[in-house]
Amino acid sequence: MLCEISGHSSMHTSLTQRTGPSYRAVPYAQDDALTEDYALTDYRSSRNSTGHHPADVPLLPTPSCDSDAGSTTRAGHVVRDRIQDCSNPNVSGTRLTWLPYMLRWPTLVAILAFTAALGVIVVIVHAISASHKGLVADDGSGSLIILSKFIPTLLAVIHGILLTMLLNDVKRTQPFANLASSSGALAGQSLTWVADTWWECLVASLPKRNIKKTSWAMLCTSVAFIFSFLIVSPFSSTLLVSKDVLFVEERAFSQLNISSALPLRAHPVGTTCFRTVSNLLQNVTTSAWITDSRAILPFWPSTINDAPLGPILTDSAQTWLAKTTVFDVEMECEQMKLVEFVSFDLYHAEGNFTTSSKRARLLSLSGCSLTITLTEGGALYATGGAVWSGLRGTSANATVLGQICKTNFFMGYPTVTVTLSKSASSVEIDESVYSSIRKPIPDTVADSSSFQRVFLNTTNWSMHLKKPVGSPRAFASGPAIMLSALYDYSPEKMVADSYFLQNAGRVKQRFFGELLRDVFDTASGSDAIKTTGTTSETKRRVVVVPSVAIILEISLVLQFILLSTVLVTTRISRRPLGLFADPAPPIRVAKLISNQPDTLKSLEYLHGTSSKDLALSLSDKRYLLSQGRIHLASTKGGPNDMSSSQESHSPQPSLLNASGAEKQSYTFSLWVFIVLLFLLSAVLTVIAYLYWYSDAVGLYQTAFVYAFNISFGGLDLGDVNPASLLTTLVAVIIGLWWGSLDTALRRIQPYLILAKKPITKSRSEGVLISYVSSYLLLAAWRAFKRTHWVLALVCTGAFLSEILTIAMSSLWAREAGALPLVVDVPRQLELRQVPRLSAGEEQFTSHAGNYKKTVLSDLFENMRTSWIYGAAVQISLEGSEPPWSSGGWSFVPYDLSLIPSTTLQNTGNKTAAPKYPTNATVDTIAIRARLECSPYEYLDLEDSKTWLTEWDLTDTTQWGRNTSTELSRGFELGLSGKGYNSIGDENVLLYLDERPDVQGNYSTFFVNNKRFQCCENRTEDGTINSGSVGYWSPNLRNSSFYPDFADTWPANFTVKWIHGRPIEGYCGIVDTFGCLPRLLWIEKPRMAALNCMPVIETADATVTVNAADGNVLGFTLRGEPRPDDYAWSDDFKQHKYDDSVGGFKINITTSHGVLFLTALLGAADLDEVVGTNLNYLFTESESIEDQTFNIRQPGLNADLMTYSMLSLVDYDHEALLDLDTLTSTAQQTFTALFQHFASNNVSFTSGGYVFQPPGEKLPSDLDGPVTKSPRADDAALLYETVVMNLSRSVELLKISKPAAYICLSILVYLIIAGVTLTIVSRGYPSVLRRRINSIADVAVLMAGSQRLLGLAREKAINNLTLDPGTRVRLGWFNNANGTRRWGIEVVDKGEQEGLVSDDTPPRSDASYFGTGNEVYTMAPEFGSAQLENEELVYIAPTFGSLYLKWLDTSKA
Repeated sequence: MLCEISGHSSMHTSLTQRTGPSYRAVPYAQDDALTEDYALTDYRSSRNSTGHHPADVPLLPTPSCDSDAGSTTRAGHVVRDRIQDCSNPNVSGTRLTWLPYMLRWPTLVAILAFTAALGVIVVIVHAISASHKGLVADDGSGSLIILSKFIPTLLAVIHGILLTMLLNDVKRTQPFANLASSSGALAGQSLTWVADTWWECLVASLPKRNIKKTSWAMLCTSVAFIFSFLIVSPFSSTLLVSKDVLFVEERAFSQLNISSALPLRAHPVGTTCFRTVSNLLQNVTTSAWITDSRAILPFWPSTINDAPLGPILTDSAQTWLAKTTVFDVEMECEQMKLVEFVSFDLYHAEGNFTTSSKRARLLSLSGCSLTITLTEGGALYATGGAVWSGLRGTSANATVLGQICKTNFFMGYPTVTVTLSKSASSVEIDESVYSSIRKPIPDTVADSSSFQRVFLNTTNWSMHLKKPVGSPRAFASGPAIMLSALYDYSPEKMVADSYFLQNAGRVKQRFFGELLRDVFDTASGSDAIKTTGTTSETKRRVVVVPSVAIILEISLVLQFILLSTVLVTTRISRRPLGLFADPAPPIRVAKLISNQPDTLKSLEYLHGTSSKDLALSLSDKRYLLSQGRIHLASTKGGPNDMSSSQESHSPQPSLLNASGAEKQSYTFSLWVFIVLLFLLSAVLTVIAYLYWYSDAVGLYQTAFVYAFNISFGGLDLGDVNPASLLTTLVAVIIGLWWGSLDTALRRIQPYLILAKKPITKSRSEGVLISYVSSYLLLAAWRAFKRTHWVLALVCTGAFLSEILTIAMSSLWAREAGALPLVVDVPRQLELRQVPRLSAGEEQFTSHAGNYKKTVLSDLFENMRTSWIYGAAVQISLEGSEPPWSSGGWSFVPYDLSLIPSTTLQNTGNKTAAPKYPTNATVDTIAIRARLECSPYEYLDLEDSKTWLTEWDLTDTTQWGRNTSTELSRGFELGLSGKGYNSIGDENVLLYLDERPDVQGNYSTFFVNNKRFQCCENRTEDGTINSGSVGYWSPNLRNSSFYPDFADTWPANFTVKWIHGRPIEGYCGIVDTFGCLPRLLWIEKPRMAALNCMPVIETADATVTVNAADGNVLGFTLRGEPRPDDYAWSDDFKQHKYDDSVGGFKINITTSHGVLFLTALLGAADLDEVVGTNLNYLFTESESIEDQTFNIRQPGLNADLMTYSMLSLVDYDHEALLDLDTLTSTAQQTFTALFQHFASNNVSFTSGGYVFQPPGEKLPSDLDGPVTKSPRADDAALLYETVVMNLSRSVELLKISKPAAYICLSILVYLIIAGVTLTIVSRGYPSVLRRRINSIADVAVLMAGSQRLLGLAREKAINNLTLDPGTRVRLGWFNNANGTRRWGIEVVDKGEQEGLVSDDTPPRSDASYFGTGNEVYTMAPEFGSAQLENEELVYIAPTFGSLYLKWLDTSKA
């Protein structure tokens, strides 16, 4: 049969014509009915010949098109379009205006707007933070900390994602931009151009030796991207921090108005001296306005109603700044030298006798002379001492040293700074400024002479620091008594102290300040003076770190400029791409080259080369993109020399076997995967470990908490902690790394699918799809829908890696914390079980137990450690509880000096690293004393007849008067005629039984059986106001008296409070003894009295203390309290022995409970510590010369215990008349007293009143001389050790639990996804034989794929779809000329029957293509026999080869 081909005037004569089947040749179309008859020349090759080159195939005509088929000249070379595509976009009206979504102006403008918005937000929050000292208050909630980290990083990550997408689109369009330039581009800048990483993009955008042009779009995008991941993302996590900020505000202030008290005069009262002694000896701040060197007129913000005068002005942390008046006292002293010291006999004219004496004369350089006579037998002669008198301020001692001093009083009006906190208030001034402006106090302001007179002369200092009977303390006179107490009454210490004069000045300034404090108290009730000042308050705020904000602002401004440049330079008019649609799908790359024979020919012979060899082979060629086609614009030898040059320089195929496979990307390298997985695992391990360590121990090391201080030009720009920067940067690196995997896999995913099997889904698979322009969750969703599971896994990981960046930035927060440490410490003390051992003298009188005086006087000797004073100061002057005491409990202490002290961290301060506070927690034993109080059954408080006597004061035989107030009757505490003597008018006993009887139960109104003679509350006009008396007294029975007041222990005592209108000036006339002063009441007073039993109990406890000072921070009791059986065992038990040399010496053992209560109930009258003086001739009055442990002032006469109770009710005298109030205040006071008693003079070697060394025993020779320690022997004790848990305050890097959980979860996912990708990617080289990255890498796969190219030519750019039956595959095939190649080609369903082994050699009479073991035939073998069925052959117009489709016409 003759095969005729019509419609073409020229045929290749080399083809052999023969009889064969009848065919008709038609142009391929969608509809098979549209055909045109052609004469088809029967051609075949010899069975032994090789396949024909497409040039051997006759060129078939194509349907005519209206487009221009002429030639154009480019760069001096002619390029002729031999075949034009009927689907030319220009014909259909499509314009070359395609841009990726990220480069389209709405998207770019949106990115620009977002960048500008970020910059504006940073500027605004920076400005707000700077002007308002922060953004919001830090309430300590974890959500606020997370949000302060989360929101900035979230915005930065979103910005970074947008820039990543923008860079990818600029990068992938760059070769097309180069191709679309007027002169085209060399292959190295176009077809083989590759820039996978940002640094490659940056380098590629810069001009080079042979390419002078700068790619501004890619350069600006790359730099903007670098700013994003190197600066914006990491620093965003440190933009907001929480810190203490100082707020300064000008406000209205009030100032104390003392104008009505001017000129100021000294009028000391009992509390004046009490406060003075408390400060000097107990180191207690009585008022924040009174310091050791200054007295400041108080001021306060007007929002505070009452004048704050106490030691703590307010409980808020603030600083006040205002001008006010400041007073001070200065002593100018001159050393006096001893010029004479002689012995002589001093003659006493009155007694006509002489005594041996010494005379000392001292002389100063200014000529002042002082002579002191020391009489033998005098206290100063025997023991030494100090004298501070009005003799121009002289002091001397046994070595006869002295100072002569002058006192100056100054005042000024400086700016005063008051610093406040919850636990302390301090007032400071600029000393240099004050010294320059101060002036002597004028007489109109203060009477300085009255202060001098009161200080040196009228104040009886000995009554406030009374020397206990039997005390061996040295002599002191005047204010020197107070000064000596600072040196434990040791003249030697005074002489040796170089700061002696400073301490003397401190004593005088303190007394002067406390006198002013009395004026302040009086003036506090008057209207204040209005003034102005400033307040500074520290608040915890979320603030913007200035240095970080500035860095971000600069970065965002530069990014805005760069992105604006990108917007301008990427417009089609400036950067044409020459594209009609997205070139990412393979079929569209085929479309670009399908109609260009020279382009195809330049690529066809390179199918077997690697990407590197491909780039080298094409390096001398220039390509041009025009009208949606890539033209070969020029070659080194010219277009006519292209074929020969190509063939002569074509490298040998290197991809025909597995060993020649090329790696897809360095990101899929096994070692890269190993490093990545190691990094992910390391980060996972580190976060997990740090999370555990942070929770178990704490991240306190310098590496974690160190903050860099950034300053510029002296301006502090804040601190930056590198922890957040580092973790965010690590997360960014992980994100970029994973992003590179994501990008590479999205690029090759269509080819992986094509290589696995023929693809038929026209719109979702193979050559028609691309993931290049899909990102994160969108790419994951598309992959999930197409069941591309590995890609979906990786794309989801890319999204999660961005979440990881956000979570990692929120991972850390610096805050104060504690570092635990466990140490073993020796238990050096335990609760006392052995009574305290003392020495004394045997009692040799028939009444009061004076043998106890030595034991009792020791308790009152050292006023610097006085436990009664300490408790009164704690309660009334807001002092602190003693060490190892809290909540009424005292705890067995441990030696905290044994705790190791080390420098734990350096947080970045320029100063030396401070010693951080350390807290210690340990199991110990607690002890406390409390009261069980109840009203007396028979004491009727409402019926005063049982405890009050009414007197007729008009009886001049019994009463005398030395007051201007004349009364007809008065009332006196006690019942007349009911006493222990026969006189019957003593009125000192408070009877407690139903019938008054000295043989029954009774107590006293005073501390013992003495009358009151103080204190009335008289005003200057003579008005008698209300007043009160209050004392604790032992309960007595059967004529017993202090200190022998109890037969059994614990012994009860009575707490009393009596309030009314007392009056002084009346005295009871006693024959022979004169008129004795007695305190009467104008009207019947009211009384409250309680019967109180002391209880001492112990309990197991766990206590936490400050290791620096032992102050208790918290405690818990581990069990119910139990009675202390050892507290009451020995009641001054005597252990006698005969000592013929020393007299009647005895040993005394006393239990701590007995000792405490006995001393407490006798402290208010130190004269009677040796025992009550039972005067049977008359009832004595109280001694007003003793005010050491009581307060006597107008309207108040009370011991320190009752005064403390009064302070608890804010000095409301009537409040204590309520029995419940009296009970609660007595309970609190009693407990505080025992706390101070237990903590008094504790030694870790000998113990104390309440504590003893472990295992202490009384000595075996107890009934002999006391020569041994109370321990059983002198051998060193082996202390047992206990576990002490230390908690050192440090700056901690806290880890957020939610952020940690998110990070760990994401890292686990990334590791799983990474391992999966590692395993799966090992098979990629066997599936994809060459790297697919550049345009040439894709184009070379299709340069010899005639069917695919034909399909690309025939379809319009917008209609590039596959028929449902058309299958496309990536694999091995033989093209029309018999060349075996690896690429993409169309496969028909019927042709699958021609599968052959991949190892089968190419057949000479057919073309083969396939993948792996699949080889597809392109044409049947023409044998000599006739075909059984007539067949129709569709011949589509192609260039270089035939597209043959065989159909069985017999079924037509």
